[in-house]
Amino acid sequence: MLQKIRDNTQGLISKIFVWFIIGIFSLWGVDTIVGTFIASTAALTVNGEEITELEIESLAQQKTREFYTSLDENEDLSGFDESIFRESAINELIQRELLAQSAARTGMNVSSTSLDIRIAQTPDFQIDGVFNAERANLLLQSIGYTPASYRAMLASESIINQQLVAFSGTGFATSSDLERLAALTHQKRTFRALSLAMDFQSGDLVISDEDIQAYYDANQQDFIEPEQARVSYLELDKESLFDEISVTEEQIRAAYEQENALFEAQTERRASHILFAASSEEEFTSAMTAATSAKSRMDNGEDFAALALELSDDTGSAQDGGDVGYTTGGSFVEAFEAALRELQVDQVSDPVRTEFGVHLIKLTELAETENEPYEIRRDDIERNLKQSEVDLLFISRADELGNLAFESLDLVQPSEAMGLTLQESDWFSRSGGIGVAAFDAVVDAAFGSEVLEEGLNSDLITLDSNRAVVIHLIEHQPQQVRPLEEVRPEIEGLLSIEQMQQQTRLIGETMVSSLQAGESIDELLQARNMEWESFENVERGDPSMNPEAGEFVFGLPRPDGMPVYAGRQLFNGEYAVVELQSVQDGTVEDFEEGEAANLANFISQQFSANDFAGFLLGLEARAEIEGRENSLEPEFAF
Repeated sequence: MLQKIRDNTQGLISKIFVWFIIGIFSLWGVDTIVGTFIASTAALTVNGEEITELEIESLAQQKTREFYTSLDENEDLSGFDESIFRESAINELIQRELLAQSAARTGMNVSSTSLDIRIAQTPDFQIDGVFNAERANLLLQSIGYTPASYRAMLASESIINQQLVAFSGTGFATSSDLERLAALTHQKRTFRALSLAMDFQSGDLVISDEDIQAYYDANQQDFIEPEQARVSYLELDKESLFDEISVTEEQIRAAYEQENALFEAQTERRASHILFAASSEEEFTSAMTAATSAKSRMDNGEDFAALALELSDDTGSAQDGGDVGYTTGGSFVEAFEAALRELQVDQVSDPVRTEFGVHLIKLTELAETENEPYEIRRDDIERNLKQSEVDLLFISRADELGNLAFESLDLVQPSEAMGLTLQESDWFSRSGGIGVAAFDAVVDAAFGSEVLEEGLNSDLITLDSNRAVVIHLIEHQPQQVRPLEEVRPEIEGLLSIEQMQQQTRLIGETMVSSLQAGESIDELLQARNMEWESFENVERGDPSMNPEAGEFVFGLPRPDGMPVYAGRQLFNGEYAVVELQSVQDGTVEDFEEGEAANLANFISQQFSANDFAGFLLGLEARAEIEGRENSLEPEFAF
C-alpha cells in the first residue's frame, strides 16, 4: 500500500481542485498534529541523529509484507530467515539519514505547498476525485503513519530524489567506450563445427548388477518416496444450494422494474484542457488573451495536444495531451462541466474562466450507459434474489456438517444424514496434491495430529467463500526409500546415458587431439557419416547456433596464425568439436539504428549508479554511526 501511495503521488494532474483541497488538508493537519505520541527508544545514531527502534521495526515489517505478497501461493520458505529484512531496514534508514544530512548541508529543501499538492492529488486519498480527510487518515493509520510523519517521509523522499536526479545526469559514455562495446558485442567469428551425437543403438553398453547396486546405495536420497496420505471427504458447495431456493417470475419482474426505476442513464465524458493559470484580475486578463490566441492557432490547424504541452500551466496533464480523465458531471467545477456538456466529440471550447484560471476544453470521448433489457438481466436478478437465502442456508448446512463430523467416528453417517456424496482423494504429500489436496488447509488438517494420529474427522475446512469440506484419513504411508527392484529401470537408464556420454566424449576428445596434432580425421568422419558445418562471420547470439555451443565458441582464444581446435560436451550429451579460423572485432558502424544511443544511455546509467553508490559509501565512511551492531537484534517485537 505504501509503495502504491508513493507511486501515485509522483505525477501531477489537473490543478482544478488543488487550492480547495489544500485548505481542507490544512484543517485536517491542524487537528492531527496534536495526535498520538508514540514513545520509542533510540536504536542507533548517525552523526548524532537518532534512528528509533520503532522506525526500524516499521520498515522491516513493511519489507517483510511486500516480500510475502510477491510470493507464489505454494512457495517453499522452510529455513527462510526473516532477519534479513531488519538488516535491510537498518541499512536503508542509515543511508536515508546520511542523504538527508547531506542535503541539509547543501541547502536542499522542498516547499510545504508542493507537499500539499502531492498529498491532495493522491488517488488513494480521494473519493470521486475529491480529497477525503477521513479516508486519508484511515489509510495512513493502516500503514503506521500520522499525517505529520507521512509529510515528513514525503519531504525526505523528495530531497533524496533531488540528489538521485543530480547524479543521474552526471554519467556519460565516451566514443572509446562505445568502440570497445562494439568490438565485443559485434565481434564476428568464422569457424567449422562437428556435433557428435550419443549412439543410442550402441551394443557396447554393459550395465552390471553391481553397478546398479552401487548407484542405488550412493544415491538413495534420489529415490525417497515422501510421506503421503489419502483421505475421504464430504464437500458442501454453495452453488448446489441455489436449486433449493425458489423465486417466482413475478418476483423477478418486480425486482427488475425496481432496478429500472433506480437506474439513471449516465453520460460519461472524457476531457482534455489547456490551463492558463490566474489568480488576480490582471492575470485573468492576460490569461484570456493567451487562451484566445491559442484557440485561434487551433482553428488554423495546430494540434491540441502539442499546444497543451507547449502552453498549459497544468504540467501534469500536459504530458498526456491535456487529458484530465472522465466525468459524469461532478468531477470538475461547474463552469468547466457546463462548457464540457456543450461540446461535441473532438470539439474545443472557447476560453472558459474558473477560479483557477482560463481553460480551453476539448471533449475527447462520450459514452452513454443504459440499463440492460429484462431478458439479459433476468438470470442475474434471480440469482441476486436467491443469494441471501443461499448464504444463510450455506452457513446453516456448514454448521450442521461440522457438528455431525465432530460427533461421528467416520464420514459415513454425516454423508447419509446430509445427502452428500462421500469422495476420495488421490495420494498426496505434505507439499500438496491435486483436487481437494491442492488446498493448504486440507493438507495441514490431513497431516495434523487429530486426523493423522487420532483417526478423527477434521473440523470444517473452508476452501473458499463457496465451498467447505470435512476429511477423514483412509491411509497413511510414511516416508520411505523406494525398493531397488522398483527403481532398477530408472537406474539402468541413467547409467546407460552416462556410458553413452562417456563414449561420445572419448570419441570427441580423440578427434580434437588428432586435429591439434595436425592429423586428418576424414576417415573417422566418413565412418560415422559426419561432415563439418561451416559458420562465416557469425556474431554472438546468432540464432543459427546452439546457444551453449555459441557461448563455447566465443570463449575460445583468438587464432595466432593457425586454427584453434577445441571440444566440449554439451548439456544434452552431444560433443561439439570446433575449428576456430578467424576473429574480427566489431566497429561502431555495425550498430543498428538506435543501438549506439541505447548503449550510451546504459553506460551513462551505470556510471551514474556507480557514482551515487560511491557518494553513499563516502558519506558512510565519514559518518559516526553508533549502535549498528546491537541493532541487528531487536530489543522488542510487536
